[in-house]
Amino acid sequence: MLTKANISKWSRTILGLFLIIYALNQFLHFLPTSYDSMPENTRDFIDTVAEYLPYLYFFEIIIGLFLIINKWSAFIVIVLFPLTISFLIFNLLNNDLIKIWPALIVAFLNFTLIIINKKKYKPLFS
Repeated sequence: MLTKANISKWSRTILGLFLIIYALNQFLHFLPTSYDSMPENTRDFIDTVAEYLPYLYFFEIIIGLFLIINKWSAFIVIVLFPLTISFLIFNLLNNDLIKIWPALIVAFLNFTLIIINKKKYKPLFS
């Protein structure tokens, strides 16, 4: 039986694992990337910020671990939401509709967790 607690647990775990696997892939290169098929201006942007990306991936691993162990999850999910929207927009603007499924999965899981935790966010908007 799917309860709110089970949906939250599985969504957090899947999102956390997704973030960890994606970040580890940037260090260990065990999954293929679409860097070569990106438009030139996108590759230029990524090359420009490349020196900061290892720090981002390191924090992504920490965020994924916190989601899995359910530490500060409500905070992490609401902070992750704008980044999720950026991830979606980035994939849409690169005309990469075939490869947009990871962004859609992250957005769905993040939105699900926001809906489940909406009572915790009420003080922010009152």
